[in-house]
Amino acid sequence: MKLINLKVEYFGPFESEEINFRSLNNKLFLISGRTGSGKTMIFDAIVYALYGSASTAGRDEESLRSQFAPIDKQAEVKLTFDVRGKEYTVERTLKYHKPGNKSATPPKAVLYDGEGNILAGKLNEVRDAVEEIVKLNRAQFRKILILPQGEFKELLVSSSTDKQEILRTLFQTGRFLNFELNLKEKLKEQSAEAAKLDMRINECVKHIHTDDIDITKQEEFPNYNIALEYADGVIFSYKKKLESLAEEGKKFKSELDQKQETLLKKEKHNEQIVKLNELIKSKETLQSQTESIDVWRSEIADFESVSSIKYELLRHQELKTAGREIKESLAAETKQETHLSEKLNNSAAQLEETEKNIPDMNKRQQQYYKRESFLSSSYETLDGEIASLTAESEQKEKDLKNLSAYIEDIKKKLGKLTATHKKASELQEQHSELRSKSRQLENEVQEAHSDRKLIDERTQIKRNIEENNGDISRLKKDLSVFNTRLADYDEETVQTLNHLINHLELGEACPVCEQTVLELPESGGFSKEDRRELNTLTEKITEYEEINQKHVMRIDVIDEILKDKEQKDADMLEVQLKSAEEETEKTASMLAETNSELEQKEQLNNELARENENMHALMMRSQEVKNALNQLTAKLQEFKEVTGYKDFSAFKTYMNKEGEDIKEFQENLNQLKETVNDLTKQRDLTAQKVKSLEADADKTALSEAKFNSKIEKFMTQHGYADTETLHRIINDESIDEKKEKVKTFDDENLSLNKSLEELKKTLESTEKVSTEEDIKAINEAKKSLESAREYYAAVNERKNQNINSKEYLAELISTFNASYEEFSQLNELVEAVQGKKGQKVSLERYVLTYYLERILELANVRLTAMTNHRYKLQRSMKKVNRYSGLDIEVFDYYNNQARNINSLSGGETFQASLVLALALNETLQQESGGITLDTMLIDEGFGTLDHETLEVAISTLIDLQTTGKTIGIISHVEELKERMEHILYVKPDNERSTTKIVTL
Repeated sequence: MKLINLKVEYFGPFESEEINFRSLNNKLFLISGRTGSGKTMIFDAIVYALYGSASTAGRDEESLRSQFAPIDKQAEVKLTFDVRGKEYTVERTLKYHKPGNKSATPPKAVLYDGEGNILAGKLNEVRDAVEEIVKLNRAQFRKILILPQGEFKELLVSSSTDKQEILRTLFQTGRFLNFELNLKEKLKEQSAEAAKLDMRINECVKHIHTDDIDITKQEEFPNYNIALEYADGVIFSYKKKLESLAEEGKKFKSELDQKQETLLKKEKHNEQIVKLNELIKSKETLQSQTESIDVWRSEIADFESVSSIKYELLRHQELKTAGREIKESLAAETKQETHLSEKLNNSAAQLEETEKNIPDMNKRQQQYYKRESFLSSSYETLDGEIASLTAESEQKEKDLKNLSAYIEDIKKKLGKLTATHKKASELQEQHSELRSKSRQLENEVQEAHSDRKLIDERTQIKRNIEENNGDISRLKKDLSVFNTRLADYDEETVQTLNHLINHLELGEACPVCEQTVLELPESGGFSKEDRRELNTLTEKITEYEEINQKHVMRIDVIDEILKDKEQKDADMLEVQLKSAEEETEKTASMLAETNSELEQKEQLNNELARENENMHALMMRSQEVKNALNQLTAKLQEFKEVTGYKDFSAFKTYMNKEGEDIKEFQENLNQLKETVNDLTKQRDLTAQKVKSLEADADKTALSEAKFNSKIEKFMTQHGYADTETLHRIINDESIDEKKEKVKTFDDENLSLNKSLEELKKTLESTEKVSTEEDIKAINEAKKSLESAREYYAAVNERKNQNINSKEYLAELISTFNASYEEFSQLNELVEAVQGKKGQKVSLERYVLTYYLERILELANVRLTAMTNHRYKLQRSMKKVNRYSGLDIEVFDYYNNQARNINSLSGGETFQASLVLALALNETLQQESGGITLDTMLIDEGFGTLDHETLEVAISTLIDLQTTGKTIGIISHVEELKERMEHILYVKPDNERSTTKIVTL
């Protein structure tokens, strides 16, 4: 990764600053400036742009915003960087709590590619995208590319456990720990599953049935194979039992079939007797209907005879009815024709009389249209509008005089105000400086109180350590006295035995013989009560020692915090703070007065401009009123001249009456013309209808006579007296039903005769036989057979259940055997991964040890050169177990021995930390092919080096830079300025800072 350009606004001490890193890429450069100028803030801006938080630990987001930023501006940062030849730009705005708002304005982030396309637009999306591009998260970025103040030597001096967390994050070895935990969880699950399988096997054996066979039930077996053999024996016995039950059932079935066959023959004979009696009864019932059937036969014959002239009868009746209807319509239409002729003559006379008045009405209509335009509502309100505009014109003249006087009064008030924006700006700047001074003093007061608390805490911790040491001494004496009471062992041997026994755990491997502990032994010479007392003493001593260790670590932390700190008097600082606050308050009061006067001045200017606008608008309106008044006066004069009326109301009444008369005459004339036309049409149409009806009447009479002749001839031939009888016969609606009933009667009579003959031939006797004894015997046989079947089904069900239980049992046993084999193998794997075998090192710690040794190997190449081949870094081999193995110690060739890393001086520690950081950078790049670590920024340490060592350190960085890396250093050391060709100056000015790149 290479930095291209950084732009910030209201970020830290920078108001609006842009740094172009292109000229610094692949070079070694110095970031120089006074303390507090904002050098580290450049690193914070880079990390914040990428990950949304500062590089400096403990610096929150809102503290990054400039103190001098306007309330309506948000702090922003924009970073352009290059990864593997592709450019990216990330922009962020900081979270901001605007005064007066309850909730803060949230931060925003956008990521672009080199062509300006948006790759991500939300906070989480931008962070994830940056991590995917750079291949590092924030923690890894701070450990490898940016080395902040206070964290530079963290990897070197941290404990084995802390170093594990650092390396785990960088090399992503957490997967090995997860692998170990997953294996343990799986082992636990398999153990529980095996217990469940055993329980299910025992339950399955209990469910094997033996109720129906001569075998003693068993529920416990020495092994699972015998249980399967027992299940097979039970199933075999059940099969034999079912064979005997099947033979017995066949005998019951045969007896039942014989009895049912005898009963069936008797029941069939009785059914035929019943059927014979029913047929005889049906025959008698049918014969009783003979008389009615004969009557229907006669009616059907008459209907079929008359049907031959059915058409003539129906047509004759239709023509007779039609002739009557035609005569009635002809009389009505003749009467209507006479009435219409009379009405037409009357209407024609009225129309002729009305048309004589048309010339006079046309003249009145022309005069009406000429005056009609003056009926507009605008003429009706002319008098009122003229009066209103006259009053408004007079009022506008008065308002103009009053407004002129008010404007002159505002101008006088403005002349009395003397405040200027320049004076307000000077007071604002003075107030900001005082506020900054107050905040600085406030921070110093808080820091002084915090240091005092740390000193008091350190004193109290020392007292606690002394008290704990006294308790430890007393407990050790008690332990010594207790051990000397044990039989046959000297004190040292007893302590060794007790220590060993106390570290044994059930199910775990013994640390001596590596066998699994199945039972905890008693120690030689003491009881369970002695053991509990011994454990209590040992645990208390361990507890006090652990507490003291934590106390010592806390004292080291306090000493580190207070190291090189100047102790300031909090009371004196509070007095200075109070004085600064009073001066700030006084300046704020003066500033408020000046701002108030400026605000008043601005209000008066705004009011003056507003009233001038009102003055202009009032003058324009006054002129408009005068013009409108002149137009209305001319309009009224025209109305009087054309209409001849002075009063609009009288004119309107006359015009309304005249318009109604004209309209009424025209409507009456049109109505008369329309009436004459309608009556003429109606009279002609009625005359045509009369002629048509007369022709229809003659035609209908001729057709009726023709059909009447045929009907009379039929009546004479067949002896019918009148046509009414013929119509009654032909219109009989029940004739179809009668035909159907006659046919049904004949069919049933034929069928009954045939059935009676066939049944009499098959019967040997006409008497019924008894079946009660047969039914009773069959029911008893059915009960016996059903009982045998139910028992057979129950036994067969229990046999099938036993077969299912045996199959399920075999499946469970097979699963258990396979699970146990897998459990044994998994248990061995878990012990190996946990570090309970071999070298006693867990899998993850083994991998981290490999990475650490790679890092140390690369680091020592530079360290030996920087220290004239005196020092090399190596991994400590003391206390090798799953919780150690990552401690670093330094080997001193001058003394030919290893020593603690904390024994190095400040300058030596910086040298070791620097080479270790460079080696870590190179190792991570080698191990992770997707990461390009082209940049390193360092913020610490060069001030602790002597001249010679400083030269070696700079030469080392120059050699590293020649490989293509960009290396930036923050330092106050003047010699670095002389050695560096490229310097990024950070220059403070009051609260603000600016940057400048200089190449020598």
